[in-house]
Amino acid sequence: MRTNDFTAKQTILGLVEVVRLEIESKKKTLTIGDEELVQKIMSKVSEANKEFTTEKEELRYWGIVTREVAWYEANTEESEEIINRLKSGDQLFAQKFFYSTNTNGCNISRFRSKILANIKQTYKIEVSVEEFGDILYTFLWNEGTWSILDKYSRKSSFFCWLSEVAQHELIRYLEDMKLINVTRERTAGNTRLLGLSIAPEMWEYILNDTMPNGLYKDVLFSTLVKRNTEEKMMKSFCLKKEDLHRLQKRAEADLKDRLIRSDRGYEELVLRDKTPRVIEVSEEFAKDFCVWQEGKSNANPLADVLGVDLNHEDLQKKVVDFLYTIPQKLKWTEEERIVWTLRFIEDTAPVEVAERIGRKRSWVDTKYSRLNVRFNKAVKEWWAENAK
Repeated sequence: MRTNDFTAKQTILGLVEVVRLEIESKKKTLTIGDEELVQKIMSKVSEANKEFTTEKEELRYWGIVTREVAWYEANTEESEEIINRLKSGDQLFAQKFFYSTNTNGCNISRFRSKILANIKQTYKIEVSVEEFGDILYTFLWNEGTWSILDKYSRKSSFFCWLSEVAQHELIRYLEDMKLINVTRERTAGNTRLLGLSIAPEMWEYILNDTMPNGLYKDVLFSTLVKRNTEEKMMKSFCLKKEDLHRLQKRAEADLKDRLIRSDRGYEELVLRDKTPRVIEVSEEFAKDFCVWQEGKSNANPLADVLGVDLNHEDLQKKVVDFLYTIPQKLKWTEEERIVWTLRFIEDTAPVEVAERIGRKRSWVDTKYSRLNVRFNKAVKEWWAENAK
């Protein structure tokens, strides 16, 4: 069913008034006018183009969109003022924001006490207000770029987002200082797939061995093996771009969960933790992969490099030697080889790499990204020449 625009506008205006009261009760402001806000809400409703069977169902959806849009605007207003003042170099504001103990002011005290109490209870470590402020200030400042602040999506409260950032950075800092030792269990949420940096042939082998037939396998096959364009996949699966992205994320999460729970060892080859972790290749997987390679080609180019029927220690050494050798054949500078080796092979944090070579973090990220493109291209060319 569809309601006419006039009725819809009046209904949404009433919903806006309710949400404004909710926002004000949280001591936030929403300065955007009702007319402009209603237009944004109606545009989003129109763009979604949903069909409803009852008025109650339609009204409920309007309420959800109204809250989403209104809170997004409120969070944007709050965050923009804070971010702009920090980036402007306002030292007095920064001092109060990171170190003030006034719980009614615009500062981090609203979540700082809880984080410090949790750290003390969990790890028996006391961190002072000043030290906590220094750690978060330094991390966000990021050598004057304040680039971390650009990652705030405005989908939640700025301080809710910042509290998560602060807790993660504090734990990372204490780990780096060897003051605590955190054991992390791998999950789909704290890992990422290496994606297109892994050869299509390997993905084909892994997907066929781990994923049951169905939509998730089809979309992963299209993405990782066939490497179809986004446009082709949208047409093939009859999906809009946003729906395709959601499907890809769900499929990837399912694959990561299966890899982690599997005892085949694939996860060590195609997964990376979002925090540093020691990687060890499974001997069982190595043997299975070599058998598969032998079945595909008599020449078996990977076997020529890594060897067949190697024991665990020999295999580990062969893999590492192979990865260290590749950059030497690409006419990279010594600095480029160091960056790629530290980031790709040793999974060293970019901040640490920057410190070791005397560069900025942003330079390291850009250089590593470009080196990976060149590396992937070189490996594909090598594969095309040898895997026949």
